[in-house]
Amino acid sequence: MRLSPDAHIHLIAACGTAMGSLAGMLRERGYRVTGSDASVYPPMSTMLKDLGIDLYEGFAAKHLQPAPDLVVVGNAVSRGNPEVEAALAAKIPYLSLPEVLRDLFIRGKRSVVVTGTHGKTTTTALAAHLFGAGGLDPSFLVAGLPQGTDRSYRLGQGEYFIVEGDEYDSAFFAKWAKFFYYLPEILIVNNIEFDHADIYRDLDEITKAFRQLVNTVPTNGLILANGADPHVAPLLPDAPAPVQTFGLEETAFWRACDIQYGERGTRFNLLRDGEALGAFELPLIGEYNIRNALAALATAAHTGLAPNRLQPALARFAGVKRRQEEVGRVGDILLIDDFAHHPTAVAQTLAGLARAHPHRRLIAVFEPASATNARALFEDRYVDAFAPATAIVVAKVPRPERARSDEPFSPARLVDRLAATGKTARYIPDTEAIADHLANAARPGDLIAFLSNGGFGGLQRKLLARLENAT
Repeated sequence: MRLSPDAHIHLIAACGTAMGSLAGMLRERGYRVTGSDASVYPPMSTMLKDLGIDLYEGFAAKHLQPAPDLVVVGNAVSRGNPEVEAALAAKIPYLSLPEVLRDLFIRGKRSVVVTGTHGKTTTTALAAHLFGAGGLDPSFLVAGLPQGTDRSYRLGQGEYFIVEGDEYDSAFFAKWAKFFYYLPEILIVNNIEFDHADIYRDLDEITKAFRQLVNTVPTNGLILANGADPHVAPLLPDAPAPVQTFGLEETAFWRACDIQYGERGTRFNLLRDGEALGAFELPLIGEYNIRNALAALATAAHTGLAPNRLQPALARFAGVKRRQEEVGRVGDILLIDDFAHHPTAVAQTLAGLARAHPHRRLIAVFEPASATNARALFEDRYVDAFAPATAIVVAKVPRPERARSDEPFSPARLVDRLAATGKTARYIPDTEAIADHLANAARPGDLIAFLSNGGFGGLQRKLLARLENAT
């Protein structure tokens, strides 16, 4: 793909995290960038407008007049969208987001691709932070907002591009994983589980996609893998590139041992193939975050960064918004927001919080907002996933139509099953009612954890405001 330096690029559905970041990257490269979305709202709209990007509210064929040089189609956009139909009718060149990332930003760089059902965003942000602290000046794209920044991307002058490798589909005309486009030289495979039931039929289909991805790593590259994961391990013996495993197990090439858990973080000793590299402090909790950190540390070490340089850098990592993010504290009531939306992620997040805060009553507030959670597929597993919580509140399914022809998820049925195990569980559909209930029920020492990959109707801030007004 060749574009003139002053080319006009239009993004359909520009305000998502990834598409908005791409828009910013394109603008920083000097292109004229416009975009449209069904809802244009802060903070993404503010960031894009500050960068000089014109945004249109809603979709209309006139937004492509005069015709741009390239249209980037977001994966949330379907046939029937008036801008898609106008681009097709006028034969305007169009690409998916991952194609543009590959052709304009990743090609020519040394690509680090972070994949897995869970932990992609945190691991990508960790790796980018370590590379930056090590003076490598990397470029990166994270599907989340690192704490202390206003951008989920960076265009550095260094040789590395670190990108979150999403297994979700690319566009209506490219119904396969985004990560196939990213040319991995270093590939991280954190874990593999069934998810995205709107895209994949079953676990075998997802595993096949990861197997194909592993097969694209060059022989002079590196695969860093969670070798203890039962679905990752079978992919490794036939991998064309060298493999190093990471984990807490004695067999792991990169291993964390002598782990100490605290309220605000974790301390562990790092071993590389049995060699002690020193003690590391991670300002995150949960075993899954130790694995995320191991993958990032191994990646950074592979570039030649020394352990004594990585130790202080890891300790300074500020985290990622909506990943164990502290929303506020009111009268010793602690509010935590997390993106967990899969039974494994919910279980691990709650287990980590319970271990770090053993003296607090843990209240889990769950919004089944993902396409998979619109279906009843994981109901059985959620009964066990909520085991670390003392009390659970389940909200309504925001978009029940996403269940399509599958059996729909039933929050009321899940609550009944949780109650049958002895848990205090409630189904409260409305976020205002949830905020009222929690404001009345909360007591000093409670930890309230919000679990959702959606907006949750602003519940986190609503409850915080109620608690603050009550003091």
